[in-house]
Amino acid sequence: MLKGFKEFLSRGNIVDLAVAVVIGTAFTALVTKFTDSIITPLINRIGVKQQSDVGILKISIGGGQTIDLNILLSAAINFILIAAVVYFFVVLPYSTLRKKGEVEQADDAQVVLLTEIRDLLVQTNGSSSGKHGGAAVSPPPEHGPRADT
Repeated sequence: MLKGFKEFLSRGNIVDLAVAVVIGTAFTALVTKFTDSIITPLINRIGVKQQSDVGILKISIGGGQTIDLNILLSAAINFILIAAVVYFFVVLPYSTLRKKGEVEQADDAQVVLLTEIRDLLVQTNGSSSGKHGGAAVSPPPEHGPRADT
């Protein structure tokens, strides 16, 4: 049981995950402080009358109680900032790298397939009795020796 756990830890993925969690937590704290100290005070001033602390986004419900929509708006801005950073600095680069790898693999597979087709055509034309006519197909210089030289 401990051997399996040790192998799980030594794979390396768990270390990457731990680093990502720590960085994500630190970044979340940074964005939260930013919204709490800069964005929220700006939002709180929306629609506030001169002698009042209650604005458009704070709804007084009587008895000194208010519904504070500023907190909800600040949390939404916090979420949008974090989601944008994660998307633009993690998801988008990862997707781009993954697509680039898939294109390279597809290109390699196409080259192999086209090479096989070319070789079959060379064999077929080279061993034909001339029934079909046409010129012999020669491979391009960068992929092998030319048949016509």
